[in-house]
Amino acid sequence: MIKRQLYIDKLNEFKNIDFIKVIVGIRRCGKTTLLKTFMNELINEGIPNENIIYISFESLKYNHIKNSKELDEVVLSLTKNITGKVYLFFDEIQEVEDWEKSINGYRVDLDSDIYVTGSNSQFLSTNLSSILTGRYVLINVYPFSFREILQYKKEIENITINKDTENDIFDEFMKFGGMPGILPLKNEESKLAALTDIFNTIIFRDIITRYKIKNSDMFERFTYYLINTTGETFSANSISNFFKNLARKVSKDTILRYANYLVDSFFILKAKRFNLKGKNVLKIYEKYYLTDHGFHQSIVGHDQDAYTNLLENIIYIELLRRGYDVKVGDINNKEVDFVCEKYGNFIYIQVSYKLENKNTQEREFKPLLMIDDNYDKYILSMDTEDYSKRGIKHINIIDFLKYDEI
Repeated sequence: MIKRQLYIDKLNEFKNIDFIKVIVGIRRCGKTTLLKTFMNELINEGIPNENIIYISFESLKYNHIKNSKELDEVVLSLTKNITGKVYLFFDEIQEVEDWEKSINGYRVDLDSDIYVTGSNSQFLSTNLSSILTGRYVLINVYPFSFREILQYKKEIENITINKDTENDIFDEFMKFGGMPGILPLKNEESKLAALTDIFNTIIFRDIITRYKIKNSDMFERFTYYLINTTGETFSANSISNFFKNLARKVSKDTILRYANYLVDSFFILKAKRFNLKGKNVLKIYEKYYLTDHGFHQSIVGHDQDAYTNLLENIIYIELLRRGYDVKVGDINNKEVDFVCEKYGNFIYIQVSYKLENKNTQEREFKPLLMIDDNYDKYILSMDTEDYSKRGIKHINIIDFLKYDEI
C-alpha cells in the first residue's frame, strides 16, 4: 500500500507527546495499515521491536479480552521487562468494556506513547470525555482520496498518469469510491462484491447486532433509502410518510435513531444547515453524505441522475479531509452547497456537473452572489472551460481534488 503522508504527518505531530492518539473512521478505511506504517517508521528511527506493542481486538490472539481488567493483565505482562518508552497500539478498541480507564492508567503509570483506533463513534463516549478530557487528540481517517488513488496507480500499478489515464481513473473513482481494499481488485464484479461485503459487515455486525435492532428489514430499507438520496435534504417526517405510502409504518423517532446508528458507524456523515443571514445552525433540514460514495454503486446501482449528488458527496468528504468544518448554507431560501470554516476563515462552495447552460449558471452563481462578505467563493464543476466571474472562481473538480488551492 502507499504511504498516507497526510495522516503520518498528523501522528508525527503528536508523537511522544502526552496525548492519547484516537484514530477513528469507517471500517476498512485503512486505519490498521496506517498504524503498521507508523510502527515501521518507529522501527526505522531506531525504536526496538520489543518496545512496540500492537494489539488487535479482532485477532484470535486477543479477542478473548472483553473488559479493562483482562486488558490490563495482558498489557502489564507484555511491558513488565521493557526498558525505555513503550509504544502501545490498540486496534478496534471499542470491543473492550471500560477501555478508557485502562488507557488513562497506562498514560499515568507507564512511560508510554499510546495510539488507539475505533470504527464506532460510540466509543467516543461520555467516559472518554470525562476520563481523558484534554488528554487525547482525535484523528479522523477517511477512505482514499482521488489524489491518493492517483498515487496508488502510479506507485503500485506503475501506470503513467496523463490526462487520458487521469480521466479514466476518475471515472473508476466515481463508480467504486476509495476504500483501500478494493484497489487491487481487477474487475467490476469483484469490486462491487467487496464493497457489498463491507456494507454487510457494517450493517449487520456493527449496527444491527450491536444495537439489537429487531426490525432489521426496516433498518435495511431505510439504509437503502438514505444511500439512494445522499446529498438530499433530510426530513424524518417525509421519510416516515414515504414508508407509510409503502404500507410500512415507522415513527419519526425510529428514523432518527436509525440515522444516528449509521452516523455512529461512520457509514454516513451529517452536514448541519447554517443560516448565513442569522449566522446560526438550524436544527432541521440537514443532509447526510456517504463516507465512501462507492457504496451507492454497489447497493443502489448505476444512476445517471445521481451523478451530481455523488460529485457533491466527493467534495464534502474531501473538504473534511482537508480539515474544514463543513455545513450546508441557507440564504434567503437559496442553498449554498458548502459553508466551510477553518481557523476562523470561511469559504463558500457550489458544486455542479456542468455549467454550459445559462439557467444552470444563474442557479449556481446566484446564492453565492447574495453573500455579502469578502470570503472566497467557488464554483466546482466538471467543465474544462473557465466560468469564473464577478469575484467567484470556477475550478474543475478533478483539478480541485488533485491540488490544494482550496
